[in-house]
Amino acid sequence: LKKYNEAIADYTKVISIDPNYADAYNNRGNAYSYLKRYNEAIEDYNKAISIDPNFAMAYKNRGLAYDNLKRYDEEIADYTKAISIDPDFADAYNGRGWVYYLTKKYDKALEDITVALRIMPNDANTLDSRSNVYRELGRYEEAMEDINKAINIKEHPFFYYTRGLNYKAMGETAKARADFKKACDGEEEDACKELKK
Repeated sequence: LKKYNEAIADYTKVISIDPNYADAYNNRGNAYSYLKRYNEAIEDYNKAISIDPNFAMAYKNRGLAYDNLKRYDEEIADYTKAISIDPDFADAYNGRGWVYYLTKKYDKALEDITVALRIMPNDANTLDSRSNVYRELGRYEEAMEDINKAINIKEHPFFYYTRGLNYKAMGETAKARADFKKACDGEEEDACKELKK
């Protein structure tokens, strides 16, 4: 936490020297986001965008802040704007796809996340996103293919949680519990909750 507070102080100094430095506002917004100070982050992203209306990353970052506040319509609008500025912005496609997933618009989610994977085919987080969508669509074989690929790229507790959810949906309880345990051991709280069910 200390380093993010220091970053905020440093970027504030930079902004006092050059109040039209969009990157400084964007980066200070990121530090605020890490500290879960989302409204302050949004203010900084707004300022970065007012200085540089074509700052695709600032739109994407503001979208993430909106996600944490569950302001999904604004989040989708920001990802859409980022994509209109940079049509190859895979993270913006994945982000918008994830919002569609959260709002149960699975076909739109699959479309956006698949575009992101065409741009970055070996991105583990995006493979995880698509695995979740495939599971909700009942396409378990594809869900398992994506999550296994994600785990092979980068072992992360959240990916084991996703695979556990896939196994659970497929009725493979023992395998689900084994993956939930791995995820829980890695401090993935939702996996720990699954183990208590």
